Amino acid sequence: MLEQIDHRGKRFTIDDEDVVDDIARERCRQAELLERQAQREIRELERAKAVAGPDSENSDIGMLDQRHGT
Repeated sequence: MLEQIDHRGKRFTIDDEDVVDDIARERCRQAELLERQAQREIRELERAKAVAGPDSENSDIGMLDQRHGT
């Protein structure tokens, strides 16, 4: 890290590019994991709907529908 002083005399640091890249990589990894989890949950919901059948009044499946916006 590089420490600097701005025009008001306040100290601030500039992160090393490698640190910033590591943070960005970790955020991308987390986003990918969340996307995979969402896809798994959508598949589970579709399977539950298929098992319950079209005439099912199962409130749990309806609640999952609302949660996933389907």
